[in-house]
Amino acid sequence: MRNKRGKGYWIGYGVVQCVVLILLILTFSLMWAKKNYGSIGMAEILFTLNMPLKGTSDSFLKSYAAEALLPVLGVFAVDLMFTFPGKGKLKKSSLWLRGTASLLILAVWANILIQEADKAFGMIDFLRNQVERSEFIENEYVDAGDVELTFPLKKRNIILIYVESGESSNQDVSSGGYFDTNYIPEMTEIARENVSFSQSHLIEGAVVAPACGWTMAGLVANTAGLPLKLFKYDDKNDFDNSMGNYASFLPGVTTLGDILKEAGYTNYFMAGSDFEFGGRESYFTQHGDYQIWDYNTAMDEGRIDKDYYVWWGFEDMKLYEYAKEELLEIAGKGEPFNFSMLTADTHHVAGYRCELCPEDYEDQYANVWACASRQLNDFVEWVKQQDFYENTTIVIAGDHCSMDPNFYGDLSYDKHHGEVERKIYNAIIHPAVRPYREKYRKFTTMDMFPTALAAMGVKIEGDRLGLGTNLFSREETLAEKYGYEVLFDELDRKSAFYNKELLYVK
Repeated sequence: MRNKRGKGYWIGYGVVQCVVLILLILTFSLMWAKKNYGSIGMAEILFTLNMPLKGTSDSFLKSYAAEALLPVLGVFAVDLMFTFPGKGKLKKSSLWLRGTASLLILAVWANILIQEADKAFGMIDFLRNQVERSEFIENEYVDAGDVELTFPLKKRNIILIYVESGESSNQDVSSGGYFDTNYIPEMTEIARENVSFSQSHLIEGAVVAPACGWTMAGLVANTAGLPLKLFKYDDKNDFDNSMGNYASFLPGVTTLGDILKEAGYTNYFMAGSDFEFGGRESYFTQHGDYQIWDYNTAMDEGRIDKDYYVWWGFEDMKLYEYAKEELLEIAGKGEPFNFSMLTADTHHVAGYRCELCPEDYEDQYANVWACASRQLNDFVEWVKQQDFYENTTIVIAGDHCSMDPNFYGDLSYDKHHGEVERKIYNAIIHPAVRPYREKYRKFTTMDMFPTALAAMGVKIEGDRLGLGTNLFSREETLAEKYGYEVLFDELDRKSAFYNKELLYVK
């Protein structure tokens, strides 16, 4: 017996094709993410997906369109061409076989996707941790607003240089890195000549804790001593999730900017990208009333043309020159200042080669890092020649490990891929104090929050702020107290305290 294709058939066919389209999008998106982001975690992925696209490098959007969206459309068109039913009648047995085969294929396809996503990004562990609760943050968190902080009589300026994807891994093995060649020799020398906290006797920096592994999260870790747990960004520029609307960015947290503003400092932040991206402008203006100088400022002031746009905005060679001009003007005011800046040329994939970059190596990223090291060193040397340097501390820190999927091979930087091997660079120049123990420390980027204050000569009651520990002190870090495995497992889990008291405050 043969049947005409009735309403139920077409509904079933439509549902199957919708599922096919979704699986195609997920498949090609997964392939694109693995190629362009390496082994990032689910927290990074979901945060990025929940943020507006404004400020994103157009190279990533073009790459995704070319390598994911266009293939999806092509394959889906072929699928429709071969599966769209003709006008003939079908036996019930044929309909049943086709339906069963389709469901089986889709189920196997979905299962393979789940396994691959878990292998690449730790998806299953992430989902499990959204259910399991932990009181670790509640028990260990130290509210900086409740801690006695004693500034020196003559307040010290601070220059914070956040190096995009800045790893100590970029050195040669004998210096503390993982390559035969040291791609950042100037940065190595800066670390050797100054204070640089390390996991060993070599130059190995901080480990990246969960939810600290992308730029915005890295900045929060460095300035608030906390991970950046998942939230959603809506069209009204409010932050929300299932708990309701967020009127501000981490309203329950006292940050470095808050502390310095309260102490009479003026906070500045300079970047060559659009600072709205990732919620950066919201965070820094709401915590410390930072004066933001970014890609848009450069256009407004006529430093760059209206149609000028490379990489994430404008290149670091311009950023350093503009920073020099701004610092001279700021220092001339005679008030204590916090001048922070974020580079961008070393962002993945492969970085941006400016006209200053050498061609010493076959790999572009190696040349970009060599260039970044020289530019950073030149800027530091310039600062040292200025009158305001006498009362200024410079802190150089990477924001997170690079997401470049090719340059570092199989070396991991997070727990779900095995032993943590890659570390974040740090160097502190002209600190007001000397460290009790500089080498053989276990620490994360969250420890840089109280450490930066201590470097300015600020005495911290208890030497703990947020989840961070003052590395200049004798106090144990949480990584030293619990070990990385326990610390990371606890931070991965859901924290009601974090959500209610830090992220969302009624």
